[in-house]
Amino acid sequence: MDSIETSHIALVGGTILLVLLGMYIGARPKAGYKTPPGPRGLPILGNALQLPNQHLGSYFRSLLETYGGLVSLNLAGTPVILIGDMAVAKDLLEKRAAKFSARPKEYYFVRYIDPNQSYWAFHDQTEGFNVGRKLTTGIMSSVRAGLTEPLQKFESLLTLQHLLDDGGKNWARHLYRVPASTNLTAMFGIHCPTGDEPEQHEIMSAAEEFITLCTPTSSIINMLPFLDWLPGPMPWRTRAKAFRKRDGDLYEKLVREAVSGTGSGMNTWAAEFARGDKPEGNQSRFMNQFASAAIETTAVALQTFVLACIMYPDWMHKVQEQIDDIVGPDRLPSFADRSRLPYVEAAVRETLRWRPAARFGVPHQSIADDVIEYNGEQYFIPAGASVFAVTWAIEHDPARYVDPDSFNPERFLDDKGQLRSNYETSAFGFGRRMCPGIPFAERTLWIEIAMLLWTFNIRKTEKPSAETGLAFQYSDSDEAFTGDITNTPHEFPVVFEPRSVRHAEVARQEWEGCEKDLNVLLPATKE
Repeated sequence: MDSIETSHIALVGGTILLVLLGMYIGARPKAGYKTPPGPRGLPILGNALQLPNQHLGSYFRSLLETYGGLVSLNLAGTPVILIGDMAVAKDLLEKRAAKFSARPKEYYFVRYIDPNQSYWAFHDQTEGFNVGRKLTTGIMSSVRAGLTEPLQKFESLLTLQHLLDDGGKNWARHLYRVPASTNLTAMFGIHCPTGDEPEQHEIMSAAEEFITLCTPTSSIINMLPFLDWLPGPMPWRTRAKAFRKRDGDLYEKLVREAVSGTGSGMNTWAAEFARGDKPEGNQSRFMNQFASAAIETTAVALQTFVLACIMYPDWMHKVQEQIDDIVGPDRLPSFADRSRLPYVEAAVRETLRWRPAARFGVPHQSIADDVIEYNGEQYFIPAGASVFAVTWAIEHDPARYVDPDSFNPERFLDDKGQLRSNYETSAFGFGRRMCPGIPFAERTLWIEIAMLLWTFNIRKTEKPSAETGLAFQYSDSDEAFTGDITNTPHEFPVVFEPRSVRHAEVARQEWEGCEKDLNVLLPATKE
């Protein structure tokens, strides 16, 4: 090795060391303050090497259980704050929203995935954010008015037919289809009757990749941005270029078809966005965010609900008793029954609490130094800190819920069997960054759960595994879930058994008699 090459290596190595040292010093607390407690880390790298590749939400929860409801980490110079206490989350992310509503600037995402800041939900409160929020709020007002309920009922009825046909053999695919087809129909006029449609697979594949690219672990240059000085077609550049072309082409085609093609006769969300005041060229990115967030989390919630039926069958029968009393045996539940079925509503809330689809929310970022009091101590939170509300810890706080790891919808009911007031959940985020699609997601979950429990007894299979010859071991532990960003239950066998011949007949009859014309289910709005 010649002296010139050696000097170059020394120069690069020295530069890297200085950058890391500067980041480390910048993350240290100011004199006179202390940061929230947390695990000790390595010099310069801090806690970066302690993060697991999977089940990150469970790791965050374990830290919050060990150190308390406010924890700090140092990821190679980047301060990270974990919140596991509802009061702290509401204080910082709602009452102090002016300081804590920004988004962390993940280097890879900002530089390569979305340099034009088109994905408004992942950026600061720019003009694009304000426009996107305004358009989304307008769409959700129509959802609150019940305009999407015929579509949601139609998709739930179709799911009953699939489950009656195969007894639950492909139950996970059928339940995944529900939010996929409901959302894609509402967005673009794309109905997915089987769940095998290429459009659904293409959209969901792109959405899953987008979610992955949003995370801090999506590229090494998020942690070590100086590596981006390396010239040429590095892997992170090649991947970003391919994704942007794939994603852009896909959603431009979908929006075009919805606005002026096959879906132009329906009042789709894409058509609504086209009528709105938006920055030119951002429309497809707006629609991408609907697909990325809404479909996956709702599908996971439905699969989690089925696992709860398997693990805690006693409560399922209690919900069915109330449905039978109110609805009777001669028709399926409808949205008109919602106020009279508090136990179903409680089951939806408990599903979101018990095993949340997203174990922690998209992080906020502080834009100014601040101090918060917690358990009698004053803790410093620096500007630029990434702040995570850890849903998995907040919703399992024993100070809020007795026996939090058990599934029990009755925790949301009072002594008279009515819903408790002052319902709070961290499942949809906080403050200005709260998920705007709550009304649509809750309605999809409610009608699907109500219809499933009216029609079926959901139980474990008694057949041994074809591979092992042994009975399947059901579990609701961490190992029973994928540990990914959206924490999906691993596949498990389920029997969807009609509660009676009459129940099956009514489900078939209501499907035969329901409206199936999408132009009627989503009528065009008059200009």
